[in-house]
Amino acid sequence: MDPPDDVRLVVVVDRCVAMYSGMVPGFVAGDYAMHELEIDVLPLARRADAGVIVSAARDIDPVRKEISLDDRPPLRFDLASIDVGSTVRGLDLPGVADHALATRPIGDFVRAVDERMAAFASAGRSPRILIVGGGAAGTELAFTIDARLRRAGITPAISIVTGDPELMSGSPGRTRRLIAREAAMRGLRLHPGLRVVRVEAEGVVAVPIDQAGPDAGQSRLTADLVVWATGAAPIAFPECAGVTCLSRDATGFLEIRDTLQVVGFDDVFAAGDCARMVDHPWVPRAGVYAVRAGPILEANLRARLEDRPLRRYRPQRDFLSLLNLGEGRAVGSKWGFAFAGSAVFRLKDRIDRRFMARFQVLDDEGHPRPELASLGAMADSSAEGDGDAEMMCGGCAAKLGAQPLAAALAALPEAPADPSVLLGLDERDDVAATRDESGRITLHNIDVIRAFCDDPWLVGRVAAVNALSDLHAKGGRPRHAQAILGLPDAPPAEARELLFQALAGVRSILDAEGVSLLGGHTTIGDELTVGLSVTGDLPEDDALLRQAGAEPGDDLFLTSALGTGVVLAADRLGLARCDWVLQAQASMQRLNRVAGRLAWKLGAHAATDVTGFGLAGHLLTLLDAADRTARLDRDAIPLLPGASWLWSTGLRSTADPANRAAFSHRIVGATGADEAWLFDPQTAGGLLLAIAPDRSETFVSAFVEAGEPVPSRIGRIAAPDPETASAGRLAIEIVSGGSDARSRYTPAR
Repeated sequence: MDPPDDVRLVVVVDRCVAMYSGMVPGFVAGDYAMHELEIDVLPLARRADAGVIVSAARDIDPVRKEISLDDRPPLRFDLASIDVGSTVRGLDLPGVADHALATRPIGDFVRAVDERMAAFASAGRSPRILIVGGGAAGTELAFTIDARLRRAGITPAISIVTGDPELMSGSPGRTRRLIAREAAMRGLRLHPGLRVVRVEAEGVVAVPIDQAGPDAGQSRLTADLVVWATGAAPIAFPECAGVTCLSRDATGFLEIRDTLQVVGFDDVFAAGDCARMVDHPWVPRAGVYAVRAGPILEANLRARLEDRPLRRYRPQRDFLSLLNLGEGRAVGSKWGFAFAGSAVFRLKDRIDRRFMARFQVLDDEGHPRPELASLGAMADSSAEGDGDAEMMCGGCAAKLGAQPLAAALAALPEAPADPSVLLGLDERDDVAATRDESGRITLHNIDVIRAFCDDPWLVGRVAAVNALSDLHAKGGRPRHAQAILGLPDAPPAEARELLFQALAGVRSILDAEGVSLLGGHTTIGDELTVGLSVTGDLPEDDALLRQAGAEPGDDLFLTSALGTGVVLAADRLGLARCDWVLQAQASMQRLNRVAGRLAWKLGAHAATDVTGFGLAGHLLTLLDAADRTARLDRDAIPLLPGASWLWSTGLRSTADPANRAAFSHRIVGATGADEAWLFDPQTAGGLLLAIAPDRSETFVSAFVEAGEPVPSRIGRIAAPDPETASAGRLAIEIVSGGSDARSRYTPAR
């Protein structure tokens, strides 16, 4: 939360929401709601001014200092910390993947077990449930599943299969005896000394633990649900596909020294269940050790960066163990003593809730928690709910406002006549267009965006989609591109990595689209900016979709949801939930190629893409070009998840005021809520198309046949209406459900 100066901190996760394992049994028992278990990594990381890359890490090369990621280029590091946890043993046994419910990954398990418990409850019959694993996890789940179903009025038949002679065999004797008494009182049945060799649809096949062959002495245990809660096993990271592999013990866990550095590599650290301490091999895989290693890890990462001596982690020999029994009761043990009851559960509940309160930046509705307002490097700006000059929004929200842009262009002298120019300064459109002496038309576009997050690869991808979009809006085919990058002043190695990641992101889009990157230009500035100059052609000459051409009665279609401006603004302030941000990022990476081609093929009367000037600004370009007005149905406007909520809190992108000032006088019937989606700047947004009403159904069907998201019919084009035009200007009218009723226009404050 207090990042060192001149250090770029990046968190790599395969999923943004982490589940706190300590409360999972309580969730299973029905003590907690899903959101109470969840830690949204994204807003938490933003508080530390950290970048977040949502991609599965596959391998690490400690010599080259690179981390291999899924579906994107490797990530270079100077210092790495591996905290990837563990999985469960035996997942590769026959039938486990198909018929058992494994406790790892925890997020998948939590959702799946919730569905199965609900199904058992609705069925109204006593299910047979088999828990494989007699350690703390399996024992706790046996009790809490029993409690959950009994709460629903169902008495389940629960059995536990374990290779040990009793439950929790590694625990002190008093704990084992207390657990055995509790299990007997609840009617839990134990199958000790068995090893499961296969899982089937109706249960499991097991053999005695000392059985030499897999077939002799087999016994079948039937079950309606098999829960796989065996002991910890290392996950597949790192894959060790390269020449150098990090040191592992005989069971596959990373070997670390008491400084938490991986054996043999001082710049790679590891902590938690993924590692085993070579000097303290007795340390069990319990969360308390991972938590208490945290301050040592943080201190040693800083010390390594600053070339200072490192601290040594000395794990304690005993700790308070708390086990949820369901029904509001728990077992506690420490120093050889064991005790059970409701008071123990209340203690466990208080400890767990206090722990989670440190990390849940947003509540389940998306509100920032006041008690964490002072947390982290971004605390001041995020607590205020709006950004200062240093928190300006990125993407297309960083464009110059429409009013100063129009004023500057209008002040220019008239361009000299050039018969080769079809679209230029005197007839502005989404692109410029020229015609050579042979009659061939070439489309030209240039677009630059400011980084909207600390992931240059993603910024590069979105910049490419954004630059190609203008050509797609004309029905064009992008063919060639040159890159324009502004890089912050940084050491050569860091600048190289930043440039590589951004260009790799650009190439990942261009290469897939058959667009050749010819070269480019770089400059040094305050932050990362990525742009492209793109040229292309048309499927047929003179078949150029233009902004002019909309006819009265045309249906207006929008191919992407609105809201990227406010979601990106919230993300920069650490106020956006991860699922909102990921869906906004997915929308920004969706190309308009198919939509533009279908619009061209089906004869759209007019087309543009929706970017920095928002829906209002870009719709007005269609209206002005064709001398028309538009009526929009507020109920038909597609919005990204979280956008409405964020707008309702008063949050706006930094480009919203400029769009409001430029376009609000052209709009009638809008409420404050309407203004939010009208003026929100979009980055790599969808296409806005005017389609003849007799072709609208064919247009929608074409998207379905192409496997593309169906566009939204958001309104229609009309002839100018003197009653709604403002000072002789054209207007956008907002109505509900297609109604002609008009509401009073009250500008939002």
